[in-house]
Amino acid sequence: MGISCEEVWRDISDYIDGDLSLIQRAAIDQHLGECRHCTAVLDGARNVIALYRDERVLVPPEGFHDRLYQRLEEDMKSSRRAFLTWALTATAAVPLALAALSVRRLVVRARDHQRSVSGSDGHQVPETVAISRDHDDKVYHVAGCSHLYGEPKFLPREEAIRDGYTPCVYCIGRPPKRNG
Repeated sequence: MGISCEEVWRDISDYIDGDLSLIQRAAIDQHLGECRHCTAVLDGARNVIALYRDERVLVPPEGFHDRLYQRLEEDMKSSRRAFLTWALTATAAVPLALAALSVRRLVVRARDHQRSVSGSDGHQVPETVAISRDHDDKVYHVAGCSHLYGEPKFLPREEAIRDGYTPCVYCIGRPPKRNG
């Protein structure tokens, strides 16, 4: 009995290149004489090798290089245009973003000023507030607040704020948060 088809397929490249021993080559020759399938595989492998050795197969068609370079230039121009469009859009967006931030800061300042004039619950804080002469608690109150201890001293609200006093959380509300 000879060798199997799988053994022929495994050694077919060495058979074509002439790299087999005389015994192996003789066994494959005997198998190929009896097996049409393996003969077709051998012919197919030889055809593939012949195609790869033929330089004409690998030469690109006439004008290929010109068409390739033209297409690459078109793609480069298109990508440059896309980049330029993106860059101009980004450049235009920066001043708009800065303007939006500036407007936001103005709105926040106006709101903070409004909060300093009114309490956190929305009621109006009078222009004159009371502080304690006897305590160093640095809190200003509405006249008559039950949390004002000691003898009251009355002064303008802006002066109390400038001197570091904060509003009483009971009669005025929480102090506004200061932004940078």
